[in-house]
Amino acid sequence: MQETTFQQTPALYSQELKTKGKMYFFDVKAAKNGAKYVRISEHWMKDGQPHRGTVTVFKEQLEDFAKTFSEMAEKTMQA
Repeated sequence: MQETTFQQTPALYSQELKTKGKMYFFDVKAAKNGAKYVRISEHWMKDGQPHRGTVTVFKEQLEDFAKTFSEMAEKTMQA
């Protein structure tokens, strides 16, 4: 049986956002083929256990993603 190891791609640029109870990590990375993407990771604790979720958005989708995110943020702020 072959063992698979997971290698993390180093970030080209990173930022952290600490909020009450959660941490967000925004990383710009490059895939093996050179395509750049943004990975947004969310880390939190629940019942003493760490949890994590991620979203990956490639460069080609980033403009539409940012526009939609901005529109949703605006609607949220109006509520």
